[in-house]
Amino acid sequence: MYVRTEIEDGQTRENNCDLRRIFPWQDVVVPPWNSSLVSIRPHESSKEHSHATDETFIFTGGSGTVRIGDEQRAVEVGDVFYIPHDNNHVVTNTSDSEPLTFVSIYWLQKEGAPDD
Repeated sequence: MYVRTEIEDGQTRENNCDLRRIFPWQDVVVPPWNSSLVSIRPHESSKEHSHATDETFIFTGGSGTVRIGDEQRAVEVGDVFYIPHDNNHVVTNTSDSEPLTFVSIYWLQKEGAPDD
């Protein structure tokens, strides 16, 4: 059995988010994707950015908005968003008191994939 705790992992501050990297898991497993637990503080937003990886967000707590390119949508717990690579995106927490939390899973798309 392999177990990691939040205390052992700690968090970093990246793109204006509190982030805990989950996979790859050093010396245990290196899957074909990476993942992180992400938290955005009340009335804050991630930095607008894009990257070479495709990404999925699975929202686990709080409320806010996601903007991908020119399209913006409200988010609630349980919502899932897919962001194709090279698309600018930003996540905003609209709460006065609660963090907006989600799982981020990201991967490099293989050449010849449907969106290439």
